[in-house]
Amino acid sequence: MSNSSSWLTLCTDETTSDTRCHTITVCRTIAATLSVIGCLIAFLNIIVFKKFRFFTQRLVLYLLCSCFLLATLSFQNHTKSGGCFFKGFLRQAAGLSQNLWIICINIHLLLLVVYNKDRPRYLEHVYHGCVWGVCFVMSIIPFIGHHYGDAGIWCWIKGDTDYEHGLRVACYYFWLMLLVFGGAGIYGVIIYNLWSRINSYDGTYNPEIEKAKERHRKSIRPLLFYPIVDLVLASISTTNRIQNWANPGNPVFTLYLLHAIVSPLWGFANALLFLMNRDTLRQMHPVVFWKQLKQWSITTFNFTKSVNTQPNVQPYTIGADPTSVVDEREEGSRMDMEDD
Repeated sequence: MSNSSSWLTLCTDETTSDTRCHTITVCRTIAATLSVIGCLIAFLNIIVFKKFRFFTQRLVLYLLCSCFLLATLSFQNHTKSGGCFFKGFLRQAAGLSQNLWIICINIHLLLLVVYNKDRPRYLEHVYHGCVWGVCFVMSIIPFIGHHYGDAGIWCWIKGDTDYEHGLRVACYYFWLMLLVFGGAGIYGVIIYNLWSRINSYDGTYNPEIEKAKERHRKSIRPLLFYPIVDLVLASISTTNRIQNWANPGNPVFTLYLLHAIVSPLWGFANALLFLMNRDTLRQMHPVVFWKQLKQWSITTFNFTKSVNTQPNVQPYTIGADPTSVVDEREEGSRMDMEDD
């Protein structure tokens, strides 16, 4: 075994004093902490401001739950600790469900924004069935034959044989590439469609149409970030896995370090993109958020204490968010979503 390989082996031992192992652990813990905090903030925003009434926002909520679970699993430091087989199963399920929920959100935006398809009431159940069905099958396959275990610096599908490398591709990286390239194509179609609406002109001036064009123009800007973020996060982990497959006896510390940082960072990235608009930032101002939190607490838990329950805060304000166009339609034509 080469010296390069031995450092990765040392990282599985909780008594190791190797500087590289401690560096990876510290960086991964920081990234996981950021994701946990980001997911909790976005989660509170959706719950307190009652954005969960809107179907698209519930899809984001499901995504945040998967990201949160993956981030908490990233606090694991040593793969030789008990339960690595089960932790590997959970890590596979959480990571794959995270990717699948992003794919569902992309498809849903395409259907509503481009094709103007109203949501059937059963569509949410279809998404849940597809996500958890695929997730269960792709997570149970490595379970058969005991292929979960020590995968280097964490518990996942082991890479000791070519078959296990194939399992990694079929059960996880295929869906990750589908997310990256399929998502990029979907966002390209959405942006093109919105841009065509902006540049359309029927020969007359209509203030309402111009306002709609301005809303579309604001919606395009944040959409550009999503495929870029997905590509950057996915390419780093994929590059490291390709190197593991091509030269398993010579792991590259830099690639493992970057992989350890970006793997739990999906939650932080998605939460940041969700919060990155003017209306949501205004809602998260301490004064505004505290007033809305008190009102939410009273209406949810039936508190009778006399407080000001009429803050000047709307449950959900449409803003420059990638789901704005979708939520705007849902707000106007599907207010019965509260009964879903």
